[in-house]
Parts: sequence; structure tokens; C-alpha cells
Amino acid sequence: MPDVNKSQAIRDYYKANPKAKTSEVANALAKKGITVDANFVSKIKARHNAPQADKKAAKSETTNNGVNKTQAVRDFLKSNKKATTSEVVAALAKQGIAVTSNYVSAIKTKHHKRRQVVKKAVATGSIGIPEIKTALAFIKSIGDVAAAKQALAVAQELRAIV
Repeated sequence: MPDVNKSQAIRDYYKANPKAKTSEVANALAKKGITVDANFVSKIKARHNAPQADKKAAKSETTNNGVNKTQAVRDFLKSNKKATTSEVVAALAKQGIAVTSNYVSAIKTKHHKRRQVVKKAVATGSIGIPEIKTALAFIKSIGDVAAAKQALAVAQELRAIV
């Protein structure tokens, strides 16, 4: 069997099967007698898809005018607390920011859920807004809630010793 350019074989397979998974490509090429490692396939796929990813990123930047849509919605809602979803969509459209009413609704819902959780925690009387902000900063700095719980457990052990 003559030498086969494995990279080209992978690119050709992806051209014919753009949604193929890495293992699928490796298995299909193995049936043709071309042995490739899954990591190699991933590397070639990433290079193959890089131009498309760059185009998509450039398009999203021009579409958004370099604006974070979520933050734009939050900022508008912060200054217009009683604004309806359609009012938010219309106001942002005037600013050149295209958002759908479903998108705005999702952001509003998430905001309201957060407020309800904070109100519930504050209503217990044991903690306030500053403590919640400190706890969120702690969780953010440590990575996730599980790691934060583990760190607090160790701190509690240390506190018992001291």
C-alpha cells in the first residue's frame, strides 16, 4: 500500500461527513487500513474547523457591535425596572443591539430567581447582603461550591483546634 497522507485522509472524511465524531473518523479510516490516533484526528479537526470558527467569531463581533447583549439588557432593566420585555427589545434595537423577546425574558427570569433567593436568605435574619456577596466572592475565588464546602470544613477543623 502506498504512503497515505493521514491528515488529508482525515480532512477528506470530514469534508464528506462534517458532523462525524472523532472516534467515528478513526474507526472509518481503520477500516480503510489507515491507522490514526484519536488525538491526531482531534488536532486535524480543530485545524480544519479553525477558519470557520474565526469567521463565526468575526461575524458575532460585527453583529453585536462589540457589545455584550446580556449586559446591555441588564443595564437597561436596571435603569428601567418596570420595562416590559417588548420595551426592552425596542429600546435596544434603537441602540443597534438585536435581541429577541425570549432572550430578554430569560435574563429577567434569572434575575428574579436570584433576587428571590437573596430575599429568602435575608429574611431568615441570620445573614445579610454583605455576607452573601462575600460568600459568592469566596466561591468564585475557590472555583466551585464543592471546593468551597471542603475548604470551610477544613477551616472549621482548624478553628476547633485553635
